[in-house]
Amino acid sequence: MKRFTLYLLMAFTIVLMSACSHDTTPNEESNEESNKESKEKSVSNVPVKIPDDIFVSNKKNENISEDEMKASIKKYMDYSHVLDKEMEKIVYLYENATESDKEKLHKLIDEGEKNDANFNDFISHNNIPDDYKEPSKTIYEFVSSIRETLTQFEDEVAGMVENGSLSDISNFASEHFTKANGRQQLKIEKFLDMKNIKTTYFDE
Repeated sequence: MKRFTLYLLMAFTIVLMSACSHDTTPNEESNEESNKESKEKSVSNVPVKIPDDIFVSNKKNENISEDEMKASIKKYMDYSHVLDKEMEKIVYLYENATESDKEKLHKLIDEGEKNDANFNDFISHNNIPDDYKEPSKTIYEFVSSIRETLTQFEDEVAGMVENGSLSDISNFASEHFTKANGRQQLKIEKFLDMKNIKTTYFDE
C-alpha cells in the first residue's frame, strides 16, 4: 500500500500548504518574503533528470507473446516510477517552486503522458494474451490516473484554494482516485506476483 498512500498524502499536503499560504497575516507575509530568495534557490537547485527509456512500440495488430507482455509491463511501470520520483522532488516543495521548477514538472508530466499513451496503444491495438487483457487495462488506468491528477492539480486544486472553495477538493479527490486507489493497487500487485513481473513501481 506504500504507493497509493504516498500520492494521497502528496496531494492533500500540497492543498493544505496552498490554503495556509492564502491565510497568512501581513507579518507572516513579510517574514515569508524575506526568506523567499533562499527558498526559491533551494528548490531551483534540486536536480531533476528526465529519463530517456520511455515505453515505445510500433506494433499494430500483431500477436504478442507472454514474455513480451511481461517485458512491456515492466518497462512501462519502471519508467513511470522513475518519472514520478523526479516529480516528487518538485511536488513536495510546490509552495515555493519557481517558474523554472514548474516547467521541469510539466516536462516530466508530458513524458509520463507519452508513456501512458504508448502503452495504451500497445495493449489496445495488438492481440495480447487473454489473461493479460484486463490486468493490463487496470495497470494503465492506475498509472495514468495518478499522472492525470498531477497534471490537473494546478488548474483545479489551486483554483479551488484561490477561490476559497475548499469543500470542492473532496469532489476532486473522489473523481481522480476512482481508478487509482488502494484496492486497485492490491489487484495489480497480486497480478504482478502471480506472473512474476518484477517492477520498481510500488517501491518507495
